Amino acid sequence: MKNKNVKSLRTEFLGFFIISIVAAIIFGSLSFYIVEKNYYKAKIDSYNIEKEKASQFIEQIHKKLSNLNNLNQITEEMLKPIEQELFYHINIVNENGEVIYESGHEAVLQRDFVLYRTFSIMGHSYIIFLEGQYRENTYEENVLVMMIIALSVLLFIFIFFRLANKRINYIHEISESVDRISNGDLNTPIALSGNDELTSLAQNINYMSLSIKERNAYEDRIEKSKKELITNMSHDLRTPLTSIIGYLNLIREERYEDNHQLKEYVEICFSKAQQLKQLINRLFEYSKLTSEAINIEQIQLDINRFIAQLKGEYSHLVEDNQLTFSIDLCSGKPLIYADPLFMVRVFENLIHNAVKYAKKPGELIIKSWNEKENVIITFSNTVDHNLFSIGDMDNIFDRMFIKDKSRQEGKSSGLGLAICREIVELNGGKIWATLEENYIVFWISFKRISN
Repeated sequence: MKNKNVKSLRTEFLGFFIISIVAAIIFGSLSFYIVEKNYYKAKIDSYNIEKEKASQFIEQIHKKLSNLNNLNQITEEMLKPIEQELFYHINIVNENGEVIYESGHEAVLQRDFVLYRTFSIMGHSYIIFLEGQYRENTYEENVLVMMIIALSVLLFIFIFFRLANKRINYIHEISESVDRISNGDLNTPIALSGNDELTSLAQNINYMSLSIKERNAYEDRIEKSKKELITNMSHDLRTPLTSIIGYLNLIREERYEDNHQLKEYVEICFSKAQQLKQLINRLFEYSKLTSEAINIEQIQLDINRFIAQLKGEYSHLVEDNQLTFSIDLCSGKPLIYADPLFMVRVFENLIHNAVKYAKKPGELIIKSWNEKENVIITFSNTVDHNLFSIGDMDNIFDRMFIKDKSRQEGKSSGLGLAICREIVELNGGKIWATLEENYIVFWISFKRISN
């Protein structure tokens, strides 16, 4: 499920885009304002210069015309200089407003400025009108605008990639880490940076890498355990099988004194065959529990009622083995979720374990009580301190952890407690063991269901 606190990568890059484009627009606007202001000032100065040149030009014309004695000489004097100035349009009019001379060029469509001077010829007054148009450098303006636009675009690209570069590099880092994981390097996690979808992806890749690493370690442990299990079970299966083969060989060769001894050999073979069957059944049961295909059906289980029923069924077995069987149950109905068939197997194994290992005469005590949100069940039985030590409690649930004396006597397969641990953990509980004075105590904890 996606964490609602994780920022969207699209939103993050959209933010980078908006920041970059706003910065580019601000830069472009300020640049255009500054350039336009300076360019306008330069253009005004240029206009003033042009107007000053026009004033000088009309002054020259005025001097020439003021020295004329004949009106007909105006065209001759004006023709050459007027032809050289394409930006000026000159008209000369008399006192009545009649145009007596025109520069011959078309009148300017846009009149930026008009200058005039008066002069007299033969007692008559005339006016010179000069119409001018400023020279516009639109090419320069366009170049400046294009340069500002180009710089704004470059600034946008720079800021966007500057902001996004960290996340882009992070994508490259994730890609390289995935390559390392694909090549088997599971010991180099990705450093988490930021709080967006890339961070979530990196975290998931780290989880995947850790999961693969744990899975590989688990498979290595399973493989190692299988080898140990095969080695130990080979020893335990070979012992009764060797006895069976030996006695059957005696029977086949008729190396017995009478029918009574023959019957004794047959009974021994049968007993060893039963022991062999029990070992094989335990091995099959453990293999089934440790497979991933096992299914459990949990229901609400009243643990007090469950223990009371087991006491009724196994009290005879316990008491026949010189043990006092007692239970101390809490009040009420402590309910847990568990598979009853599997839990019967757990309690049976613990009872049989007490029968095998308890110091006799002794006692077996089963207790239950509520502890915060959990239900605790304990199986306590007297034990010979020479048989166990406190250090054994850390390994007592391991496969094939049995004492040499028990193996030699054929009393244990070393799988009973390992089966108990697998069943309890499959049902969501915990099991452990402690050594307290003259007792070994097996603790089982389950989550309590509120009544």
